[in-house]
Amino acid sequence: MDSPKLPHSLSTSSSTPLASSAVKPHRKNLPPRAYILIIIAVSAILLLLLTLILYANVSKSSHNRHNTPQQPPPPPTAQIRLACNATRFPDHCFSSLSKPGLVPQDPKPVQIIHSAISVSYESLKSGQSQIKSILDSSAGDKNRTNIATICLEILSYSQHRTESSDVAVTSGGIKDARAWMSAALAYQYDCWSGLKTVNDTKQVVDTITFLDDLVKLTGTALSMMVSFDNFGDDVVSWIHPATERDGFWEKTGPSSGPVKEAGLSFPSGLKEDVTVCKDGGKGCGYKTVQEAVDAAPGSNGDVKFVIGIREGVYEETVRVPFEKKNVVFIGDGMGKTVITGSLNVGQPGMTTYNSATVGELI
Repeated sequence: MDSPKLPHSLSTSSSTPLASSAVKPHRKNLPPRAYILIIIAVSAILLLLLTLILYANVSKSSHNRHNTPQQPPPPPTAQIRLACNATRFPDHCFSSLSKPGLVPQDPKPVQIIHSAISVSYESLKSGQSQIKSILDSSAGDKNRTNIATICLEILSYSQHRTESSDVAVTSGGIKDARAWMSAALAYQYDCWSGLKTVNDTKQVVDTITFLDDLVKLTGTALSMMVSFDNFGDDVVSWIHPATERDGFWEKTGPSSGPVKEAGLSFPSGLKEDVTVCKDGGKGCGYKTVQEAVDAAPGSNGDVKFVIGIREGVYEETVRVPFEKKNVVFIGDGMGKTVITGSLNVGQPGMTTYNSATVGELI
């Protein structure tokens, strides 16, 4: 029997093997120069990436280094301790001035005084905020409201005098600086004393404690000024200031004798700028003293504003505002020109501070 024939495509009778009939892909060999260019390009890309990574790390390190707050140098404890020996509370003084960066390294005595004034000034501002809180919470309590209101007023004067004292120290007017700082201290003490009459809440008691500390800080600066005035830059010689309790009375003029010997007297030749007459007589510009005061200019240097007050009894209270400088009253004589306000602390809501017949804020 004849064998079945396979299709021609599957026939094995072909002399060429089946596998050998597949077409092999053509492989093109690159020239050596192309390989070199590829290697150079890849290397350049890797080098660029490495450079960018290193730059980013360096920038981050530099940024962190610049943003890291540098610690201020330690305080010059030896100089601070010497200066504080001139105060009533040396340890309290040293503690208040030992904050890093407050007193410069190798400070001059004036710089230590400036730092003491700065500490007092910042504490004063905190005290004003506490008094404001007392006032805001004292609705319905007339006495506490009056005291808090007065405190805010006089502490603003204390702030102004502290600023004046700091300027005077800078300009070399140490005696002026002492005068202004003494006024600042007096205002603070008056506020502290007033609050003690209404210390019926924890808020008031805490503020009294704070003001007690403020008075010490201001006294510290003032004591340093006294020693600087007496001993100059020789901080080693600075001592605790003597007081009247120690039998010490500081001279206020060229002589410690009577007023005339000290060169103090009422200035002569003053010309009246305005005149006050109770009945509004001819030539008089005002009927009350307060009206004349209100008409006075503000700070006018050393120029005096003279108010002539004609004979009569003026039933009024007079207030010379803080900004009115060098206001002078001239009357017609004792028993002829009389000003009476008739206020006293026995009246409801009245305080000693507000009871003055003629009050001049200094």
